[in-house]
Amino acid sequence: MSIQKIARLAGVSVATVSRVLNNSDTVKAKNRERVLQAIKESNYQPNLLARQLRTARSNMILVMVSNIANPFCAEVVKGIEEEAEKNGYRILLCNSGSDLARSTSGLQLLSGKMVDGIITMNALSSLPELTTMIGDAPWVQCAEYADTGSISCVGINDVEAAQGAVSRLADSGRRRIALINHDLSYRYAVCASAAIKACCTCAVWRISR
Repeated sequence: MSIQKIARLAGVSVATVSRVLNNSDTVKAKNRERVLQAIKESNYQPNLLARQLRTARSNMILVMVSNIANPFCAEVVKGIEEEAEKNGYRILLCNSGSDLARSTSGLQLLSGKMVDGIITMNALSSLPELTTMIGDAPWVQCAEYADTGSISCVGINDVEAAQGAVSRLADSGRRRIALINHDLSYRYAVCASAAIKACCTCAVWRISR
């Protein structure tokens, strides 16, 4: 099934079908519905490689995580994928293990134009190397917040989060608290340790992975 046949089946122009396939917002709702129905009835599968060559876009996002077995990472990746699909994108997952060689291998997809951008969940300590390798490509660092203005970041205030957790426990009468922490190559681990030390007057045991 070709795009021309989809156009004939839907009773619209080839250009309209093309705009629908490219998620353009200039198509009338009625025509969009007719095209989508024709695609569904004919089981049409667009040629993604041809589209990429034509538009110089892959509609793919590389998501690089340090450890996909970490439940936190898995949950964040799930959310990334859901939002990407809503906006017409798919994700490619790279489980880097915070290893520079594996990160470099994954980033070849970016330099080879196989993906349109990258989301990383790497340790803050690895960001200088990533900055050099990624260059000016679209990039968002997730979870590990970087204070430098040169990197777009999505994260939380780790200091306030740690202090809030201790305050909640202390307010409920707990006086012996254990901090199960990650290794200190991660910013949130450093922040959690420092914040708890600063605000907590009760006994704290620190357990690092």
